[in-house]
Parts: sequence; C-alpha cells; structure tokens
Amino acid sequence: MPMQRTLLPLLIVLILQLALTAGLLMRHDPLAARTSDAPLIRPDAIKSADQLVIEAKPAAGASAGASTAASAGASSEPAHVTLKKKDGSWVLPESFDAPADGPRVDTLLGRLTGLKRGLPIATSEAAQRRFKVEDGDFERKLTLSAAGKTIDTVYFGSSPGLRKADARTAADKAVYAVDLPTYELPTDPGAWLSPDLLKLDPAKLSELDVSSGAQGTVRLVRQKGAPGQPGGWTDPALSGDSHVDVTHADALVQDLSQIHIEAVLGTGPQADWQQDHPALAVKLLDEKSQSVDWTLSKPANGDFYVIKSSAQPWFFSVSTATGKQLIDAAGHDALIVTAKPAARPPPKPAARAAGKS
Repeated sequence: MPMQRTLLPLLIVLILQLALTAGLLMRHDPLAARTSDAPLIRPDAIKSADQLVIEAKPAAGASAGASTAASAGASSEPAHVTLKKKDGSWVLPESFDAPADGPRVDTLLGRLTGLKRGLPIATSEAAQRRFKVEDGDFERKLTLSAAGKTIDTVYFGSSPGLRKADARTAADKAVYAVDLPTYELPTDPGAWLSPDLLKLDPAKLSELDVSSGAQGTVRLVRQKGAPGQPGGWTDPALSGDSHVDVTHADALVQDLSQIHIEAVLGTGPQADWQQDHPALAVKLLDEKSQSVDWTLSKPANGDFYVIKSSAQPWFFSVSTATGKQLIDAAGHDALIVTAKPAARPPPKPAARAAGKS
C-alpha cells in the first residue's frame, strides 16, 4: 500500500508531462520556419492574376498628384503603376490603356513564381519596421488581383545583398530574403510601356521627308546598296555641289529608331502642346511605300516635348534632351552639305633661262 501511494503521484506527474509534450507538438506557430522550397506567393495566385499594382511609398512632402505631374513630363517618379490584362494582353489603364511591355510583365510573373521563402530572417513586428516591410512603410508593395479581388500582397523592403530584397506577404509576419531587387519593380509607367509603340526598322526605310522649323524640307531617298547592305541617301532636289551628308542621315535614322517614351499624355491634342506648329515633322516611307507621319512639338509650358505618330492614337512625352537631339539631327545644315571647289595648287615659279646668272 505505501508503494501504491508513492506511485500514484508519480503516475499523475508523468501523465501531465506527456499531455504537455503533446500540446507543444500540436501547437501551430505561425512564425515557424517554412521549408526552403515553399513558394513565397501561391503559384495559382500568380497564374490567375489579371492585375498588378506596384506601389512605392511616396517621399515626404510628395503630393497625391505626383503621377499626374510625371505624366506631364515631370521628373519625379509616380507613387504607383497599374498593369491590367485586357483581352489577353497587358495594358496600362492609367495611361489611357496604352499597351504594356508584355514580355517584361511575363518575366516579372515568372520571377515571382520562383521566389522561395527559405528560412525567415526575422519574425517580430519590430523587425518588420526595421526591414521596411510594414503596411505603411515599404520600398515596394505588390498587389495581385483577379476579377477585382485581391488575392495576394507582398511587401518588399531593404536589400540584404546584390539582386536581393527583404520581403513578406500580407498573410505572414515572417520576413524572408528573396531574389528580386526592388529596382526591378519600377513604378514609372514609362518603364512598362511597350517598346513597339514607335517601332522603326532603319533597314526597311526607303524615304524620309524631314521638315525642321523654317529651314524647308529635306527629302532623303535611299539609294540601292550592295546585296544585303543598306544604301546611302540622296535628295533628288539638290543640284550643284550640294549633297546629303550620309553619315548624318544615318545618325538621324538611328535616333528616330531609338526614341525613349517617357509617358502617355492622352489620346486627344491640347492647344498647349502646339502640335499644329511642330518643331519637327517627318514622313517615313518603308520599302513597300507604306507611310507614317511623326510630329514633334515643344509645349508652351513644361520641360518636355510631345511626339505623335499617325500610326498610334496616343500622344507621348519625351525628354527635352531627346527632343533637342532629334531637332538638331534633322536640321538642314546637318543633313545637306555643299562641297567646296577643290583648291588649285599654287603656280610653279618660272624656270630660269639656262646660263643666266
């Protein structure tokens, strides 16, 4: 009996210890480390997303109109950009539905699919502030939506190393280091515009009619070159010693084919843009005699130029530097040169008569 009275308390203690151990094992810790191959974002969420919103925390003192100012040619980066899938293609709804760079969006989605959680580098709310992945303090905030409903949100913060960023999802308090730096998530709509909006293949151009200010029109007609090689340029209206500077003509064509669009201004002209008094007008004809007209103008207000292509419904802004470079390259004096008459050699002195001292 004494032994039984001793064993009973010990048995109770053992049962309590087993129950406590089982409880600890069954307890779910939301901050517990995930397996290293667990995706940061659900693959099904990425696959079904039809809208992406990339936000940057506005700088102190920035106004809500930063996006509008940027679209009018200002240099400040907008606080957010929206990419939406429409009829199977990505567009920029806040830039008058101008087409986005589809391959770049697809590349981003692929990068997001490949992000892994790994082991958390922090799990406390204080760490969220330190790594700048809070709801109100972040470097970038990416929201994925489908059919008008948010399906996932990711906060990207400080960079722990080259081509990396600290990140967490809205449903998780843990912070992870992922292979996606914040500079690959720009909020400038111009960075996401399709590069085909002013697409131009220099090798297929057969003629350019260039009007620059009051200097008249230069007609650049491509001459036939060697097989597989583009030819030079001539202006049939030239006579005498005047001829086209082929090097400058080629440089103009290259400048036209490499225009960087900064923003989409709209689909209707505004009087302030002065498109009816362009600083530069160019008619481009390809080898099939298909033509497109470009006009470049300097607005009455603003540090930018406006460019319009007859092949597109949108008016675009380009930087002042780009506008001036095009105008300078298209100038009459840059494209047309006059050959100077060859200098005559000085006359030779008359030979002295033989035997004359």
